[in-house]
Amino acid sequence: MSIDLSRLQPLGWSNFFTTQIPLEQFDSIRPARVLRVERGCWFVDSGSEPFPATLAGRLHHLHADTHYVTVGDWVLLATDAPVIVERLDRRSLIERRQAGGIDAQPLAANIDLMLIVSGLDGEFNLHRIERYLVLAAQAEVLPLVLLTKADLADNPERTVEQARRRLPAGADVLAADALRDPLAERLSPWLERGTSLVVVGSSGVGKSTVTNNLAGQPLQETGTTRRDAKGRHTTTARSLVRLPGGACIIDVPGIREVGLVAEEGVDRQFSSIAELARGCRFVDCTHQSEPGCAVRAAVERGEVDPDAWAHYLKLLAEGRHNLAEHERRRRDRVFGKMVKATVAAKKRDHGR
Repeated sequence: MSIDLSRLQPLGWSNFFTTQIPLEQFDSIRPARVLRVERGCWFVDSGSEPFPATLAGRLHHLHADTHYVTVGDWVLLATDAPVIVERLDRRSLIERRQAGGIDAQPLAANIDLMLIVSGLDGEFNLHRIERYLVLAAQAEVLPLVLLTKADLADNPERTVEQARRRLPAGADVLAADALRDPLAERLSPWLERGTSLVVVGSSGVGKSTVTNNLAGQPLQETGTTRRDAKGRHTTTARSLVRLPGGACIIDVPGIREVGLVAEEGVDRQFSSIAELARGCRFVDCTHQSEPGCAVRAAVERGEVDPDAWAHYLKLLAEGRHNLAEHERRRRDRVFGKMVKATVAAKKRDHGR
């Protein structure tokens, strides 16, 4: 079977693909990308028309434990059946802590750009945007903040500058009217052919409107916000679609709680504060009351934004707690499985 890899380029194919699977092995397998997941069915695209696929039996236990295959993943299919036999290593994975739980929930895989959408109305919250920036830093994905509903703001540039001060190097903030502005033109520096981006934000900020604007057609249903500026869910599932310019976009349903998985992304997002922390007298300094704290000294000298500092401490504590709790639950699950296996083995021996 001959595989035309050029047909996969609009799906975000890049050289990382062939470094994992030698070209000569394509006679027995075929590559595809996961577009969406619905009730145990994976809809994939191998360069032509999307079709549903199932997961090979040996992979089911992996999927149950770690969401083994998610939207944006590159997978290998059997040539004679629509069955996923392997998932390729991910270039990146954006995940958050599940609402009301500790386990990580994957949002999208193999992403190059996170488009963080926030409304310039009562919804705007700098700390919420910063949480998304931590998720992007955790996945080592470039973030781009898009402030929608610019037509409703008296001075959008002031808010743009406020958000820009919290961004890492290379990232930027744009204000736009998602209904009328030509977003494909304004975002063109970030939307090269083969680029994969995920759109995140709260319900009602205009994510679906942004997706429809970029696609040039109504791919997603849109709705109105409530009087309190809170949105209603219009996007109900993650789905990867191709844009006219050759990029791919995933619109994620509105996220009410941006839970952190671990502390690593916090240090990456607040890299200047993390760098200062290396000068603390104690390696395990909590930056609260310990003597010789370099970070607290910088705050007192006015070198660190007090609001950013306070939010850093809050997110760091949350990330550490969630990571520790996740590890505890993982050990409990492993121990539980060992106990069940031991009990089952004793029953078998007793029955002989």
